[in-house]
Amino acid sequence: MTETIAPELMPGLEYVFEMRVEFTADRCIFGPLPGGGAQGYTPTSGGLIYGPRLQGKIVPFSGADFATVRDDRVIEINSHYLLEADDGTKIYINNVGYLVPSKPGEALMSHDTPQPAYFRFTPKFKVPAGPHDWLARTVILGTGSRRSNPDHSIFRYYAVK
Repeated sequence: MTETIAPELMPGLEYVFEMRVEFTADRCIFGPLPGGGAQGYTPTSGGLIYGPRLQGKIVPFSGADFATVRDDRVIEINSHYLLEADDGTKIYINNVGYLVPSKPGEALMSHDTPQPAYFRFTPKFKVPAGPHDWLARTVILGTGSRRSNPDHSIFRYYAVK
């Protein structure tokens, strides 16, 4: 039996910030792996952070996407970066989630770049005590979109209220 949930207990989303993550040309995919699939590695060259609750940059060459490409074409996201807020605070982020490619002919277009059918992740943060420590005690969801020329992604983050 389903109980009615009080409206004030229903979660909502609050847009908190986004990142433009820039990648180097050093993409690498190798495999097949035992059990199937392949391992990907894409280093970042930097990027920007902007939004109402966090602004700063991605520390250049501080991380990479370590994605597993499954035999069903689903990409298991596992990215690690070091962020630097405008006040100098260093913040570690680890995004974990899924990118499901669009089927041929079904890709949405964004800035002339085919978009995945699904690109979602949940970040975890390590941050020192201070003005940005809310990141380490808030459930946050992320969405992604791909861009080309130059190669980069836009990640948007929403706090679950």
